[in-house]
Amino acid sequence: MSTQTLSRVFVIGATGYAIALKKSELKALARINIALLTPALLFTKITKSLDRQVLLELWFVPVVYVLLGFVGMFWTQFGGRILGLPAGFTRLCILAVYFSNVNSILIPIINGIASSPDSQFLLRDENDTPAAMADRAIAYGMILGIMNNLLRWSVGVAIMKPAASSGAGSSASMATLEIGGNHEGEPEVGETTRLLDGDQTQQPSARDFAASFLRKTSMRIWEAIRPCMTPPLCSVLVAIFVVCAPSLQHAMLAKGTYAFSVWSAVAICGEACVPLTLLALGGQLSADRHADPEDLESRNLVERVSSEKQNAGVVLVLLGRFLVVPAFSCTVLYVIHQHASWLMPLLKEDPALFLTLAIVSATPPAVNLLTVAQKLGMYESEAAKILSTAYFAGIFVLSIEVSVFLWLTSLIHT
Repeated sequence: MSTQTLSRVFVIGATGYAIALKKSELKALARINIALLTPALLFTKITKSLDRQVLLELWFVPVVYVLLGFVGMFWTQFGGRILGLPAGFTRLCILAVYFSNVNSILIPIINGIASSPDSQFLLRDENDTPAAMADRAIAYGMILGIMNNLLRWSVGVAIMKPAASSGAGSSASMATLEIGGNHEGEPEVGETTRLLDGDQTQQPSARDFAASFLRKTSMRIWEAIRPCMTPPLCSVLVAIFVVCAPSLQHAMLAKGTYAFSVWSAVAICGEACVPLTLLALGGQLSADRHADPEDLESRNLVERVSSEKQNAGVVLVLLGRFLVVPAFSCTVLYVIHQHASWLMPLLKEDPALFLTLAIVSATPPAVNLLTVAQKLGMYESEAAKILSTAYFAGIFVLSIEVSVFLWLTSLIHT
């Protein structure tokens, strides 16, 4: 199933390559993807696949995902320094290693495993069924997907932004903060104004000082998080709110209602997200081969990455995604299962959780890596090269690793 899933990526990507879209058209597609299609996909998948009980029971799953992701971050940062990669390109490689493709690859793999008669060892007990096992594994994947998208569209975008933009933002925020302060043009009270009481002072009261402090602090916090509040992140937050309100979720998913009609329309938009991203991936590879002078001039504004450095970065990402992170993840999960099961009781009770975490640790980078690069206008061709190479290698590597994960799961749960 992993081979078939990754093969579809190449079919759609090859179509985008044949269409040969221009850079301006690719940027327009990226804006549509970020502003509409990606938020629609995230919102509908989260609200349909999760409920409040599952969200509360599996709170530790995203925590494990974040901690294991730091291994890939340290690996890429260390390797980037050893290889002498440019700082901006190293940050791109960090995003490629940290944020994996969670749902579009995991779901068909899990469904294929569940349909196999040899998957009985993945059942929790004699009352469990392959369909129920697949639903649990997909729910685990959706929890991971929530954390993946929360971090990718907030911290990930902030990491990729150049320092100049952050500096401009901070100066703008300081200018905003100064609006609420004292103005030099205002006359000082007390120079020509007679006070009614001689002992009256013009010092602000404690209440005024506290209000001013809270106002300025809240403005600083907002200016800090505003660059991270992208449309995909907002859609994830709204979806979590809907999931945490069961009555609202049930009303939205009740067929025959106006709310369900709106939800269905959003779902239709979301279905176009992944194909459009893959078309943009192929189009980016084609655009790099036939770059216009204006495109080359715009690339000069970004730190250039030589072909040799690009190849080194691609190898660094492949080793991180397909070797370093999976090996470390499986080792940590095995140690927890054998010697610290009290940390994650469900890991010992449900073999599907171990298998899901292992598969997610070895999937290729998320295709939205290209969307982030196109949104910022940085390293589009490098992102396309990383993705195309990773998904081509994943056809062979992931098939082997899934077999290893199944063997390891059966070994520790029998």
